[in-house]
Amino acid sequence: MPAWRELVRLARATPVWMGAVAKVVAQYPSASWRDAGLAGAAVSRLGPLQEIHGMSGPDGRPAGPFGFAHAGAVGPDFEEAVTAQLAQCFGPAAATPDILRVRNRSTERWTVPSPVRRLADYSLFGHPRYQQPALDGRLHWASTGTATAHAGHIEGAPASAERAAHDVLATTPGTTGRRGVSATS
Repeated sequence: MPAWRELVRLARATPVWMGAVAKVVAQYPSASWRDAGLAGAAVSRLGPLQEIHGMSGPDGRPAGPFGFAHAGAVGPDFEEAVTAQLAQCFGPAAATPDILRVRNRSTERWTVPSPVRRLADYSLFGHPRYQQPALDGRLHWASTGTATAHAGHIEGAPASAERAAHDVLATTPGTTGRRGVSATS
């Protein structure tokens, strides 16, 4: 089997961490929670959103937190449960966002391949093969899903990009690679 076909097979069979979650973004006219000294971020076990992150601008606009829930929590009363949780965390004004967007990643074809649709074991996300150059060094993977630490989280993305950049430099003639040795020496 050609190497590229094996990569395609592997990519089709490998889940990504986002496949088991729903992402929720709430938008408000202002970041009212800041008046109470709150940042708009929380870790919670009292509602569908397990982690909530503030994403309001420095002046409070655009205003809104985003959060993640297990995809299995999405159902008929999900939005009401989310707004109730936001109100509990950030005050009564958070109960009525102007816009509430829910993106259930578990229903997306390319995020969760059908053979692994119900997978929730984060240790299986990504694949060690994605941490190595492919196709005779012509393809280098750089994404949070290929990180050796913090895979699936924002911290993993720059670490993965740095690893891939060092690998490219290490295999490019006339450049200095990861070990500080010229690729032409």
